[in-house]
Amino acid sequence: MLVKRGGDPQVTSDKGHGREEIRTVSRLDATLLDKDIRQDWSDIQSIIGVERTRTKGLKTSIDTHYYLSSSRDNTLISIAIRQHWLIENQQHWILDVVFKEDSCQIHKARSAQHMALFRRVVRNMVKQHTKSKGSIRSKLVAASFDDDFRAELLFG
Repeated sequence: MLVKRGGDPQVTSDKGHGREEIRTVSRLDATLLDKDIRQDWSDIQSIIGVERTRTKGLKTSIDTHYYLSSSRDNTLISIAIRQHWLIENQQHWILDVVFKEDSCQIHKARSAQHMALFRRVVRNMVKQHTKSKGSIRSKLVAASFDDDFRAELLFG
C-alpha cells in the first residue's frame, strides 16, 4: 500500500455473487517522482495505488494496481477507476460469452487484431439498435437469418 500523502485513502466495499471485495485507493503526489519523469509526463499530478482484497468462501486474494493520474481528487480518482473496470468487465463478458472471443483460434497477429476490432464494431452496432427488444445474442441470431433485420442493423 502506498504511504499516505495527498489525502486519506478511499475505502469502499461490495458484496455480491458470493464474494466480498474491499478496495483501498491511496494517492501520492507526483512531486515525489524523479524530475526527468515529471518532464516526460508533464500533466501527471498523482500516483494511485488500488489494493483489492477479495474473499470468496475461505479463499482470500489481495492484489494491487498502480495508475498515473492528472487529478488530485481522491474521490474522483476512485470513481473513475471503478467506472473504467465496470465498463471493461461488461465489454469483456459480452465479447467472451456472446462472441466467444477467448476461444478464438486465430493466431496470426494482424488477423486477430482485425477480428477483435470487427467484434467490437458489431457489438456497438447491435447495442445501438433500439427498434426491437432483445439480447445482443438474439439480435445477432436474427441478423444471421433475416436479410431485412441485418440491413436495419447495418444501415439504421
